[in-house]
Amino acid sequence: MIRFGGPVIPTFESTGYDAEAYATLHEQKGYRAAYVPSGLRTTETHAIRDLRRAFDKRGIVFAELGIFNNMLDTDLPSRNANREEVMQGLHLAELMQARCFVAILGTFAHGRCRDAHVAANFARDAFDAAVELARHFIDTVDPKHTYFAFESFPFNVIDSPEAIARLVEAVDRERFGVHLDLVNLINSPRKYFSSADLMKQCVKLFGNKIVSAHAKDIRLRVPSISVMFEEVIPGQGNLDMAAYLTGLNRLPNEVPLMLEHLETEEDYDQAADYIRFTASTLDITL
Repeated sequence: MIRFGGPVIPTFESTGYDAEAYATLHEQKGYRAAYVPSGLRTTETHAIRDLRRAFDKRGIVFAELGIFNNMLDTDLPSRNANREEVMQGLHLAELMQARCFVAILGTFAHGRCRDAHVAANFARDAFDAAVELARHFIDTVDPKHTYFAFESFPFNVIDSPEAIARLVEAVDRERFGVHLDLVNLINSPRKYFSSADLMKQCVKLFGNKIVSAHAKDIRLRVPSISVMFEEVIPGQGNLDMAAYLTGLNRLPNEVPLMLEHLETEEDYDQAADYIRFTASTLDITL
């Protein structure tokens, strides 16, 4: 089963930190999954309590919390600070009982370069760092409700279904999950034109470990001699959304599917309408 969700406008902060009002906004959109509000801290016990109560009452789960920095930063103080921020994020996700905490492994670069294209990002050291970090965070926080996961990107070693499957095996922790963003795994025209096969491969290799997913679309920019992709509103690209929904719906565990990266409330409504329509043609409940 799939639990569909996405961001709402206004934010938790702009509601005056009113948990009931914030949960109601999600309910009005028909969402059954939500992001943990950004800016929340582990010390804000009353806000954590109120949010959990408000969302539980409406049957809405917290799908994920993400901290997206550079855990491979070549500057040691920055790297340590980034890793501590991730540790706190995993702790908060556990307090919120979110389905998963998702992080970016990062790149071997300094500064605001979590997505820098560097050759070393694909070396064995990068894979080993991903394994060690995942084990460290999980063993330290010892989560009982949430899973730790990396988001896949084309700029580092977690860039293919095969790499994700190897990572799951190497980390070897029950609370290490897979965050699936099918768009982020499309890094060649071959995969762009065969996203249904890509989804089938993901389900086959690690389907039972998928704990949350992103709902996006992708378009190949043409004309262009080099390969250039861009994210677009779901329904305006080439992703096989029917195959994506079918694969998620057949998994043994309930998976939140979350919209992201759109600019306006109207864009989110348009995306939600397209995904809900596609699901309805497949008799899939969101």
